[in-house]
Amino acid sequence: MFGRVFKIKVCLKTYHLNSLEVKSYLNEVIDSFKSLDDLRIVDKLYLFGKTSRLGMDEESAGLLSAIKKFGSISLASRYVGKDYRTAWTKIDELEKSFGFKVIDRTFGGLGGGSAKLTLKGEILLQKYLLAMKKMGNFIDSISKIRPDLSLMGSHCNALEILVGMMESEIKNFFVEYINVGSENGVKLVIAGIADISGVHLFDKISGEYNKFLLKDPKFGRKIALIRGYSRIQGIILGEGNPKNINSLEDVLRRDVVFINRNAGSGTRILFDTLMNKIVLGRGTSYRKISEGIRGYDNEVRSHFEVGTAVKYGKADMGIGIKSVAKLLKLDFIPIQSERFDFVLLKDKVDGDNIKKFLQMLSSKAFREEIYEMDLGIEFDDMVGKIISS
Repeated sequence: MFGRVFKIKVCLKTYHLNSLEVKSYLNEVIDSFKSLDDLRIVDKLYLFGKTSRLGMDEESAGLLSAIKKFGSISLASRYVGKDYRTAWTKIDELEKSFGFKVIDRTFGGLGGGSAKLTLKGEILLQKYLLAMKKMGNFIDSISKIRPDLSLMGSHCNALEILVGMMESEIKNFFVEYINVGSENGVKLVIAGIADISGVHLFDKISGEYNKFLLKDPKFGRKIALIRGYSRIQGIILGEGNPKNINSLEDVLRRDVVFINRNAGSGTRILFDTLMNKIVLGRGTSYRKISEGIRGYDNEVRSHFEVGTAVKYGKADMGIGIKSVAKLLKLDFIPIQSERFDFVLLKDKVDGDNIKKFLQMLSSKAFREEIYEMDLGIEFDDMVGKIISS
């Protein structure tokens, strides 16, 4: 199935601003899945790769989860009750054992240094968490770690809640949810690697979200769209707005540090599109403007990582969804409402596990759970409806 990927890697080139960067990241996603496809459980406690020696245990997974949450090894080590040196030792052991970088570290510089999971580190963590959930179902020690439903695409708090509800209410049902961005998610669906991709891609020509994908001449007839819900994107700021940021244009100030999203994510596309409008008014190039944004190259893969970077002083502002700002008690300036939908192959629409996803997405229980949390997410009569070209 991997051989087909390269035939479709340029499908979305007219819908984003950094096509070479997105293609490179997509290839990294594919290579990461290929290289981690042989993970196995040993004694139901450790996750081993083909050449790994020490394996990954629950303690390691807890540390990686905390680093993903806080964007800092020191904060993560305190959260899991370990000293800083022990945390570093554990990370080094993992990297030496599996033979690849698990953590990207930035020393000093903007925001005083940070740490985040590499893509392989993220996949390794998600495979371990999936293995833990499925542990009771393994028949032998070399069973492949396969989910019942694979979700790869944009990050959304509501989708995380939906996944949790599915796994809680459906016996022996396990979901793999990996944040790779909207565009890469669509491409992984087309390549047969992912079952569903959550997307919020804006088309500046039609002014619509996601539906324009069905008109694409290369893959539009192959896919269907499950209508999701609406959510609000905006500027996430520190509590009390200490830098007195009033608009997106303040990202150009020299006293403001920005935290960016990964290329191919719907949020990154929105930010670059809005910044292009500012560029036109200044009579300069977007490349020159972006080089002047402090932190433009500091990328993370989820809205929550944007929020934690702001909350813990790694950045002064970032673009994300209202629900993250609310959960982290941060200030928020709305930019626009967007549609968060789901892409899948048309020939998978009638699959049993897809039907389970649709049932939960459309359920009263899911809607009530989201409304109770007051996450700035709205539902309409189209939620759960399937449309295609």
